[in-house]
Amino acid sequence: MGKVGLVALILGLIGVLLGGGVLVVSLLLPTLTDGRTSWDEALIGIIPGALLLCVSFVVAVVGLIVMVVQRKKRARAVI
Repeated sequence: MGKVGLVALILGLIGVLLGGGVLVVSLLLPTLTDGRTSWDEALIGIIPGALLLCVSFVVAVVGLIVMVVQRKKRARAVI
Protein backbone atom coordinates (compact mmCIF):
# COMPACT_ATOMS: atom_id res chain seq x y z
CA MET A 1 0.00 0.00 0.00
CA GLY A 2 3.01 2.27 0.39
CA LYS A 3 3.71 2.61 -3.32
CA VAL A 4 0.17 3.47 -4.46
CA GLY A 5 0.81 7.22 -4.33
CA LEU A 6 4.06 6.91 -6.27
CA VAL A 7 2.47 4.75 -8.97
CA ALA A 8 -0.48 7.14 -9.31
CA LEU A 9 1.88 10.12 -9.51
CA ILE A 10 4.05 8.51 -12.20
CA LEU A 11 1.07 7.36 -14.27
CA GLY A 12 -0.52 10.78 -13.91
CA LEU A 13 2.62 12.56 -15.09
CA ILE A 14 3.00 10.23 -18.06
CA GLY A 15 -0.65 10.83 -18.95
CA VAL A 16 -0.21 14.60 -18.64
CA LEU A 17 2.76 14.50 -21.02
CA LEU A 18 0.95 12.25 -23.48
CA GLY A 19 -2.33 14.19 -23.36
CA GLY A 20 -0.51 17.51 -23.64
CA GLY A 21 1.48 16.28 -26.62
CA VAL A 22 -1.60 15.01 -28.44
CA LEU A 23 -3.44 18.24 -27.68
CA VAL A 24 -0.62 20.51 -28.91
CA VAL A 25 -0.03 18.50 -32.09
CA SER A 26 -3.75 18.39 -32.85
CA LEU A 27 -4.08 22.14 -32.26
CA LEU A 28 -1.14 22.88 -34.56
CA LEU A 29 -2.23 20.46 -37.30
CA PRO A 30 -4.56 22.79 -39.27
CA THR A 31 -2.00 25.60 -39.19
CA LEU A 32 1.02 23.50 -40.13
CA THR A 33 -0.74 21.74 -43.02
CA ASP A 34 -1.84 25.02 -44.64
CA GLY A 35 -5.53 24.20 -44.32
CA ARG A 36 -5.37 20.64 -45.70
CA THR A 37 -6.56 19.47 -42.29
CA SER A 38 -9.78 21.10 -41.15
CA TRP A 39 -10.59 22.00 -37.57
CA ASP A 40 -13.31 19.35 -37.62
CA GLU A 41 -10.68 16.71 -38.39
CA ALA A 42 -8.34 18.14 -35.77
CA LEU A 43 -11.07 17.83 -33.14
CA ILE A 44 -10.63 14.04 -33.40
CA GLY A 45 -7.32 14.55 -31.58
CA ILE A 46 -8.11 17.70 -29.59
CA ILE A 47 -10.99 16.27 -27.56
CA PRO A 48 -9.30 13.01 -26.43
CA GLY A 49 -6.05 14.87 -25.78
CA ALA A 50 -7.80 17.40 -23.56
CA LEU A 51 -9.73 14.68 -21.72
CA LEU A 52 -6.57 12.63 -21.12
CA LEU A 53 -4.76 15.74 -19.94
CA CYS A 54 -7.49 16.61 -17.42
CA VAL A 55 -7.96 13.07 -16.07
CA SER A 56 -4.21 12.50 -15.81
CA PHE A 57 -3.75 15.79 -13.98
CA VAL A 58 -6.34 14.73 -11.40
CA VAL A 59 -4.63 11.32 -11.01
CA ALA A 60 -1.24 13.02 -10.53
CA VAL A 61 -2.64 15.38 -7.89
CA VAL A 62 -4.30 12.49 -6.03
CA GLY A 63 -1.05 10.54 -6.15
CA LEU A 64 0.85 13.51 -4.78
CA ILE A 65 -1.65 13.96 -1.95
CA VAL A 66 -1.47 10.26 -1.06
CA MET A 67 2.33 10.42 -0.98
CA VAL A 68 2.32 13.47 1.31
CA VAL A 69 -0.24 11.89 3.68
CA GLN A 70 1.76 8.64 3.83
CA ARG A 71 4.97 10.55 4.51
CA LYS A 72 3.32 12.47 7.37
CA LYS A 73 1.95 9.22 8.85
CA ARG A 74 5.43 7.68 8.74
CA ALA A 75 6.95 10.75 10.37
CA ARG A 76 4.39 10.63 13.21
CA ALA A 77 4.96 6.89 13.70
CA VAL A 78 8.69 7.49 14.18
CA ILE A 79 8.12 10.14 16.84
